[in-house]
Amino acid sequence: MARRLAPFLLAAVLPVTTLAQSADRALLPELAKVRAVDAHSHLLINRVEPTGKALATQRSATDLPLRLRGVGPEWVRTWKVLYKLNLPDTSEKRMAELQQTRELMVEDLGAEFSTRMLDQANVEMAIVSGEPLTGKGMARFRFVPRADVFLRPFAQDSAETLKPFFVAARMYTLPRGLDEYLSKVVTGALERWVSEGAVGIDVGVAAWRSLDFDEVNAEAARSAYGRLVVGGEFGARAADLKAFQDYTFRHLAREAGRVGLVVHVKTGMSRDATGIVGNGNPILLGPTIADPTLSKTRWLLVHGGFPFDKETGPMLLRPNVYADVSVQDLVRSPTELGESLRRWFELAPERVCFATDAASDPSAPQLRWPELTFLGAETTRAALAIALSRLITDGLVTKAQALEIGKGVLRDNALMLHGLQPQQQQPPAVGSAEPAGR
Repeated sequence: MARRLAPFLLAAVLPVTTLAQSADRALLPELAKVRAVDAHSHLLINRVEPTGKALATQRSATDLPLRLRGVGPEWVRTWKVLYKLNLPDTSEKRMAELQQTRELMVEDLGAEFSTRMLDQANVEMAIVSGEPLTGKGMARFRFVPRADVFLRPFAQDSAETLKPFFVAARMYTLPRGLDEYLSKVVTGALERWVSEGAVGIDVGVAAWRSLDFDEVNAEAARSAYGRLVVGGEFGARAADLKAFQDYTFRHLAREAGRVGLVVHVKTGMSRDATGIVGNGNPILLGPTIADPTLSKTRWLLVHGGFPFDKETGPMLLRPNVYADVSVQDLVRSPTELGESLRRWFELAPERVCFATDAASDPSAPQLRWPELTFLGAETTRAALAIALSRLITDGLVTKAQALEIGKGVLRDNALMLHGLQPQQQQPPAVGSAEPAGR
């Protein structure tokens, strides 16, 4: 009986496999034409080397996820496209050659360097974590300033960072009362950032605490703040720190929604796989996001919560919650990322964004933002082709609908989220016209 059924089972499976492969081949060239928007990046404007690189401790390859070690065909191709450099290995001599080539290109291109690197990845615009900048060559960048310092104003290393906010608020130190701190320092900073062109704020608190921000009584928060102002963070009661941070985070998110800034909150694992991963489980944010006083706040779950990406999916059913694929498109294969995307698409494809979290990491010479932007874009397009092919094969969408979903992920969803006007599409750059050999 089993022998008689085998040909029929094989006949049933083969068309599905063939269809998926055919859809892959048809979709990827179309997705490669889309000029993407990187919804969250740490790229350096017209430079590539991070400051303080000489002081950084170099990490061995085995301390990094496999795909970030600088080995394999995808890295060889990336260096050829970006720098016209053939690097068959990552020996110390080869890495020195790579760094010299990068620096010469920065010197040669000047104000055009960053846009040239974006062109190679076929990225039209990058939303960058950092203070808003103006001047020549800024048209293709938008900014999300880092707001973590407002949750740790009592730490010794926060004093210098807070100085510009004190100056703007016409004060010399932390005010004695919480209400004055929130209105003059925190809200004042958000309003100033909006006037300077920021489109969101970057909050990375999962690096040092969990994302469970409880609803705290105002009087309890004021009392905690009063004790912290006097005693500082060192040696403070954990309950006081949590009460102040929980209350302040919800104020920060509420005010961001009021002034029109998207809250980029880091979830899941970091790019370098350090820290306590469980701190960033997006499920912990559930009660905060559900707070009715925060209904106007728009959220971007940076990193998409990975490895808690399944938990992220249902959260996207809220119209003000989006997730990006940053870090995932650097540490996961297109096949694995494609499976996560397929699950998200079955719930809310309109609220998924391409992003890289690309940065220049001084601990490893191969980890520079142009490479990571290029690899992230290539991986995301390949993963999209896989995920969308599955949707077509399962009869959930047509090819035309699948391409619209892909265009949304690569571009339109991030523009919608941040209230940005779509720019006219340009032909893809030479470096990204040929899909990666996967």
